Amino acid sequence: MILNKEYTHRYTLTAAQCNAQGELAPAQLVQHIIEVATEHADELGVGFERLARDGNLWVLSRIAIEMDRYPRLFEEYALTTWIEGYNRHFSERNFAVTGPGGEVLGYARTIWVAINMESRRPADLSSIEYIRETVSPRECPMAKQGKIRAIDPPQIVHDYRFRVSDIDVNRHVNSARYVELILNQMDLADYDECMLRRFEIEYRREAHYDDTVEVCSAMGPDGLVTAIMLGDEAVCLSRAVMLPR
Repeated sequence: MILNKEYTHRYTLTAAQCNAQGELAPAQLVQHIIEVATEHADELGVGFERLARDGNLWVLSRIAIEMDRYPRLFEEYALTTWIEGYNRHFSERNFAVTGPGGEVLGYARTIWVAINMESRRPADLSSIEYIRETVSPRECPMAKQGKIRAIDPPQIVHDYRFRVSDIDVNRHVNSARYVELILNQMDLADYDECMLRRFEIEYRREAHYDDTVEVCSAMGPDGLVTAIMLGDEAVCLSRAVMLPR
């Protein structure tokens, strides 16, 4: 069996996937990243069905995106993914976003953790040790995810109650939904004037249907830092760095 160390999915950007600036919406890019990672894992035989045999599932733990520009309306683009590292608890997976003629638009780094479906605790991936054979020597030229610290007190606070459309097949809040809530902390004029250059998010715990969270943001020296709080616990922490267009 030949294991392909790289996997590519090609797209054409439709109006439905654009933001107000006529570009690929960052939350949609996160959704694509999850989709392409899932497709490659399935091709390698380490996807949802394989982990489910052991009562486990993959969960996106951390993601960092760094873009020079985003795909534009009706533009063809592609996501290519490869595995950078693996151990019995998590996998590091990278992505390149390319446009027409192979132009590199940006990169992404992700960390995926396996958890047990019942206990929701970290799972042991020793049973799929052959995934080590798929680790690629290809480098990802963007900085790895850094430490994110919430800023107290926050400058912007919004409440949000999760409803049916926020929940995915694993019956917790969809990873991309958090991205939308975080980016909604800024005004439309901010995105007209600036581009989201780098975005990092660290998922710390699950949130579920009918949970009410506080989205708490403050502008720090390294960008907009946001904590989505469920009571006294952070569901996720993020940092968004904007650059003038």
